[in-house]
Amino acid sequence: MKKKFIENTLNKIKLNKDITDLEEKRLRYGLEGFYNLFTKIVVLFLLALIFNLLLELVLLIFIYSLFRLYGFGIHAKKSWQCWLSTVPIYIGGCFIIKYATFSQSFAIVVWILGFMSFLLFAPADTASRPLIHKNKRIRAKVLSLVIWLGFLIINLVYDNQLFSNATLYALLMETIAINPLTYKLFNASYNNYKSYQKNMV
Repeated sequence: MKKKFIENTLNKIKLNKDITDLEEKRLRYGLEGFYNLFTKIVVLFLLALIFNLLLELVLLIFIYSLFRLYGFGIHAKKSWQCWLSTVPIYIGGCFIIKYATFSQSFAIVVWILGFMSFLLFAPADTASRPLIHKNKRIRAKVLSLVIWLGFLIINLVYDNQLFSNATLYALLMETIAINPLTYKLFNASYNNYKSYQKNMV
């Protein structure tokens, strides 16, 4: 199904425009990413509807996307690995968000851990997207901390258990995603910009 979608879309593009081999490779990569993202979102929302977790899923995707926007983090190397992790992390997480009750001490630990992680490890790049520009890395680190602070303020002002649970879970997910130990556990390269800089010398 995925292959058919990519080939049909590429053929339609080629009918209207001449593209180089490099452009075709980029388009193929982009279309594959779009297909994977779209199908995952459809499956997640269908499961959320079945289990009555739609609000929790929307909250989790929104909050986690903002944490990941400048914090970045590890990616699965293969599509099946992504599927294997995505469904339990998101749907399982929605059950936790909906039904769990976290103690104040646990919440404080997660907030402090998140702050220290953003300070030390963000932004965490990948081999396919090395963050080679120092200024952009500094900017991403600062913005990730600003987002952390923004959610902390919202949680202090807006006393809502569901929103608080979603924020804590998303923050914990991002803390794990940018940690060097996670990269090591899954045999993924860390601080990829350093390898890029060495190759440039």
